Parts: sequence; structure tokens; C-alpha cells
Amino acid sequence: MAKTDAAPLPAQLRALFAAARAARPRAHAPYSNFLVGAAVLDERGRVHGGCNVENAAYPQGLCAEASALAAMVLAGGRRARAVAVVAASPLLTTPCGGCRQKIAEFAGPDCAVYVLGVRGVRRRFTLDELLPFNFGEGHLPATPAQGRRR
Repeated sequence: MAKTDAAPLPAQLRALFAAARAARPRAHAPYSNFLVGAAVLDERGRVHGGCNVENAAYPQGLCAEASALAAMVLAGGRRARAVAVVAASPLLTTPCGGCRQKIAEFAGPDCAVYVLGVRGVRRRFTLDELLPFNFGEGHLPATPAQGRRR
């Protein structure tokens, strides 16, 4: 395992969970009233938060996980070491299929994905548990102009 993929430290996990919780009330969810916060821990130990942003044209909305990944990329991060998702639901609120694929773009199969409720961590998954046999850049042929990113 590469050094950047080492298990997050307890302090990093506390910061990750706090960022996801802080993002949740900032969500723009006037149609569903289902507020979701997310946060991503990057390869440099930085935490990037995101929230869901709904749109009246439902498919045009943005999931919290996608907005956290976008914040990570904007800040120069390229590798997700851990992800946290928080929502107030009696059911586990795991990333949707599209977000699982988006996380896979930036994380390895052992990346920890924490599902939180408003009272704390409810369950920890690996990305591989949530998205087994995912499609990734390894499936695509490299072109001379593109090369491999990782």
C-alpha cells in the first residue's frame, strides 16, 4: 500500500466527520428536504466538504459526494483516502451508484467510506464492498497523447 493510502489517523477521521456534519445543514434541498453532507480526506491529509444541491429539474442536481470530490480537485487533491456521508434517515445513506463510480475515479478499492447518521458513525464500508468489479481507467487503452494518469 502506498504511503498516501495509509489508514486515516483518528484526528483525521474526526475532522472528516466534522466536515461532513457541517456541510449537511448547508445543503440546498428545497424539493426533497433530504439534506446530505459529505467530506473527502485527500492524499495530503486535507479535508474537503460538500453538500447536495437540488434543482427543480431533478436529474440536474448534485450529490454531496460529487461536490466534495469537486472541492478536493479544485484544491489540487487527486486521491481520496476516505469518504464520509451523513444524512438523517432511518436507513443507511450510502453513496448512489453514480457517486460510487465518481469515488472510484479517485480512490482505490480499500478506500474507507463511512456512513454517518446525525448521532455518529453507523457503518464503515470499503469502496470495493460498495462497487465491486468497478469500471476504471485500467479498462481503457492508453493513447500516446493521454498516457496514464496514475
